[in-house]
Amino acid sequence: MERYSRQIALPFVGKDGQAKLGASKVTVVGCGALGTVSAELLVRAGVGSVQIVDRDIVELSNLQRQLLYTERDAAERLPKALALAAHLKAINSAVEVQPVVADFGGNKAVALLSGSTVVVDATDNYVTRFTINDACLELKLPWVYGGASGSRGMMATFREEGACFRCLFSELPALGAGDSCELEGVLASATTIVAALQVAEVMKLIIAPNAMHGCVLEFDVWKGSFHTIPLERDDRCPACKGGQRLFLADDGLSQTSFVCGRNSVLVRSGPSEVNLGALAGLLAAKGLEVKQTKYSLRVEVKEREIIVFADGRALINGTNDAHEALRVYQAVLGV
Repeated sequence: MERYSRQIALPFVGKDGQAKLGASKVTVVGCGALGTVSAELLVRAGVGSVQIVDRDIVELSNLQRQLLYTERDAAERLPKALALAAHLKAINSAVEVQPVVADFGGNKAVALLSGSTVVVDATDNYVTRFTINDACLELKLPWVYGGASGSRGMMATFREEGACFRCLFSELPALGAGDSCELEGVLASATTIVAALQVAEVMKLIIAPNAMHGCVLEFDVWKGSFHTIPLERDDRCPACKGGQRLFLADDGLSQTSFVCGRNSVLVRSGPSEVNLGALAGLLAAKGLEVKQTKYSLRVEVKEREIIVFADGRALINGTNDAHEALRVYQAVLGV
């Protein structure tokens, strides 16, 4: 117990609390800026089992904010979940670390979260968060949401007896309306604060669930502002009140297919109809050069060309990797 002596000394943790942590399994969905910090803190805290889920590989641009990854991980283009697991095991060999290199979506979500005590959202898009919400409602699991962009951060905890994520965000944002770290940038201090707050919530859920307050916490580290917003259950919520599990459908609302003979991937991961004029305005406001026709709009971002059609399809030119195409789609279009 010497490893955790400073934690056990806290009156609200103690030996009993430490034993509860050791008997728990926490699943972290996403191994990016939030996921690397939260997974490390959970392992250092002595959570018995930590499962980490991510489909992406380590890139040089990740190292500014995604802690534990090294230049060697980026040079070897290692899967994030595997690279992070290796570093976590070197920190605390007594914790069971379970890396999963996979998409988190559709009917896979429930299976991946089954057996967890708490779930940590360390993702960067709304489709995955809505999927986590549906899966946790189905499994009656608590989960902790987190997000960061620019110098701002947000965090909230959802439990079976309280509000769910769709009480807070009833529908997916319009294409182009969501924040994007790739376009807007992000401070590592903001992502680190969000992840640290998420882990504190996880520890409370495991050790002292009665200590939860049920608020949304927002902050801006550049302005030095922190405030909370009451989180109340919506009696009209289609998910927690209506029982809808739309995001657990087999397709997970995200489909990709290759375009024969071209270095392109066709993506459908959002609404079936798109207001191209409104989308063009949102993307232009983010500093992107948009070319629009009656039937589509075109935008280029970092050697990738995105063509969005009015029926919701998007063609990602410049890659034949489905994971990369979906990442670009989510980063630029914000869902």
